[in-house]
Amino acid sequence: MPRAQTVPEEPPLETELILRFARAGHDAGYPTAELEQRVLALAGAVGLSEVQIFATPTVVDVSIGPLASQRNYTLRVRPSSVDLDAIARLDDLVDDVRQRRLDPAAALARLEVVHSRPLRRPWPLVLCGYALAGAALAPVIGGSLRESGAAALVGLAVGATVMSTRSLVRVEPILVPIGAVAAGFGAYAIAQLGLDVSPDLVALAALVTLLPGMTLTIGMRELATEHLQSGVANTASALVQLLGLVFGVEIGRSIAVNWFGQVTQAAPESPFATWHVLAALVAGFAFTLTLRARLRDAWVMCAATVLALGTRELGSVLLGSGAAAFAAALTLGVVGNLAGVRLRRSPLVFIVPGVLMLVPGSAGYNSVLKLVTDQTINGITAGFDTFVTAISIAYGLMVSAVLLPRSVTPLAPTGPNPGER
Repeated sequence: MPRAQTVPEEPPLETELILRFARAGHDAGYPTAELEQRVLALAGAVGLSEVQIFATPTVVDVSIGPLASQRNYTLRVRPSSVDLDAIARLDDLVDDVRQRRLDPAAALARLEVVHSRPLRRPWPLVLCGYALAGAALAPVIGGSLRESGAAALVGLAVGATVMSTRSLVRVEPILVPIGAVAAGFGAYAIAQLGLDVSPDLVALAALVTLLPGMTLTIGMRELATEHLQSGVANTASALVQLLGLVFGVEIGRSIAVNWFGQVTQAAPESPFATWHVLAALVAGFAFTLTLRARLRDAWVMCAATVLALGTRELGSVLLGSGAAAFAAALTLGVVGNLAGVRLRRSPLVFIVPGVLMLVPGSAGYNSVLKLVTDQTINGITAGFDTFVTAISIAYGLMVSAVLLPRSVTPLAPTGPNPGER
């Protein structure tokens, strides 16, 4: 007699909620540690015990139940950029479930809304964000007003290129190099027109929104906390993106030089000035647009960029350049978590733009650029400085979490421990 086929048992709503939240959180761009923390908090709130989660940029594994009868679920995911609006909405969902304002069915319905109704802004406004980011970050990395104006124009070109190709799935893996080609060509073309600017600095400022500084910092943090597989994956991803950026800029530069002739590099003006604070404010608003944050959170992000720039400069004077990034990240972590609790916002809304202002990715870009232009010793030195900066930021954020009492940190436990890795 033929065997009767068994119908797979449908998972309970609580399990469905955990799995769907894990995928949505990864798509929103949560760092690995924050994603795992929120999944465990949500599991504890809906009564699931002995939940374990292991997240990497490409795979999320979730295990539910006692060890002897454990059920394992594997989610195939893809690396994604940060979406601060989605992160804020998912944080609100976790908080509502933990406070018993949502049951699993209602939470699943809200998850579907987060997925189906992402934040969408008019394309001219987003394009303006790329231009503002380039203009604001040029002085932060050592440029003058001339570089700011040129970086705004090149930022427009980068934004238009990225936005026009982002919806094409087949183009997504080469999106960053394509934007870098536009930046390299635009920067050298503007310099050839007679504007006395440094084309390399202009290209870098226009590309800061695409630099993997946050990815590199997360990778260093995960390696330091022994999340080895995820840490290696994020660090490798950041390095590949840096190589792609340098490749794109070199292609764009080569085309511009072939068409218009060689350009003499102008020496940028680097001293810190008070108007750099205004540039940090503009950068905060630009990040609000490019990182898809809520407009009501713009002032929070502007405060974060000003605080990051100010503490980095003050740290350089009082502690030296080596300790400045650590001091700035420590301050960002403490203030970000306190502000998150006080304002009922995700601390990532404060921390992410602040870390981007410290731009560890820009040093990495410069190191790779020097290596490919035969400045081997300078490139190796700059590359080492990149990793020192990234690990300094990572340790600063980690120490800030230790300094704060658990009662004022996000997702402080309200009941039994839902499980641990």
